[in-house]
Order: sequence, then C-alpha cells, then structure tokens
Amino acid sequence: MKIYNRLTDAEKQTLKKGVIEVSGRHMNRTALGIVDAIIQLYPKATFDELKELLPDSINPSAPKNYRSLFKPYSDREYGVIQPGSIRNECEEQGIDLNASHFTDPEEIFRSADGIDVLVSKTWESKDTETGDHDLEKLIRHVEKYGVRVVDFVKEKPFTKGGYCLEVVNPIFLAALNSPKKNFSFWWILIFGVLLLGLAIYFLIYKN
Repeated sequence: MKIYNRLTDAEKQTLKKGVIEVSGRHMNRTALGIVDAIIQLYPKATFDELKELLPDSINPSAPKNYRSLFKPYSDREYGVIQPGSIRNECEEQGIDLNASHFTDPEEIFRSADGIDVLVSKTWESKDTETGDHDLEKLIRHVEKYGVRVVDFVKEKPFTKGGYCLEVVNPIFLAALNSPKKNFSFWWILIFGVLLLGLAIYFLIYKN
C-alpha cells in the first residue's frame, strides 16, 4: 500500500505503538470497529489497497450454519471486507446479505475510489494449527498499521454489542495523510533568498 510503504522505519515503529485504539464488545462489532479505525487512518486507500491491508486469508471461511455466497458453498474466501457489488449477487441467488455482512447505513464504509465497504459479521472459525480465533488473527495483524484493540469482551450470542474508537496519537494521525513536503525545493528557495539578501547587502554598502 502506497501510504504505508512510503513511511520510514521510525514512522512504522510509531504506528506499532498505536494511533487509534478500539474498545469492542462482541466479536463482529470489534471487527467492525477495526475496519472503521483502518479507514480513518488511511482515508485515501482504494478498495484494492484496503484488501491488501485486510486480506481475505485472515477470515477465510463462512460457517456452515447458514446459506452463503462464500465457503463452503463457493470457492471464494469469506474475508474481512467485501465490495458493495455483492448485493447484486445475493439478490440473484436469493441470499440474505444481512446474515453475513453489516448493511445498516452507519455500518457501511467507503473507500477512496468510491466503493462501498461491507464488513463481515461472522468470526467463528479457528486456525487448525494454532487454535487462534480468526478475530484474534485480525487484531494481531492490524497492530503494525496503527490499530490496537484494548478491550474485547465476548458477549452472549445475538447481542448487538458495540465499539468505540479513541485517537491516542492525533499528531501522527494528521501527519500520516498530509502531503509530503518537497524539502529540497524549500531548501533551494531559502538558499536563493539568502544569496539575494547578501547580494543586496553588499551592493548597498559597497556604494
């Protein structure tokens, strides 16, 4: 991703310390909060760049307890986010998108290139090798990008839950998406002004 890749090693270390903290209740709402934080950190990211930040491999398979576009009913990985275009696919196949993704207006985000970002609701599978929950993998994954989950409480099933965000490093957040200054241009300009001032000084005093 362009924004992240252009950062210095020192800036990446600052990101790891946390820029936005997520406090979540219930697993899927915590995931929703994480995506919200990522988009606030990287508002200029296109949908493809968001997919790089939040790869499908983190949450590969939908559970088997409801009909879905995704595994095990198709070869597509369930993923963390999907584009708004899956609405049409769901309508064509008679699938209830609300069962698998957040669809309320306040729960849908938008990428910099104008694509609706739908966040996956279901986080139930575990890694067969490590035993980690997919949400735990997501939490660890986004730490290097500046998002830290500071409170995660698993509620009873079907409770709405919620999340809140706190910007803990607002100065770095502002600098992250500000245009990079062309320092070489400014140094040349300053040096040129100094030379001009010296020339004027010597001309005046020489006469």
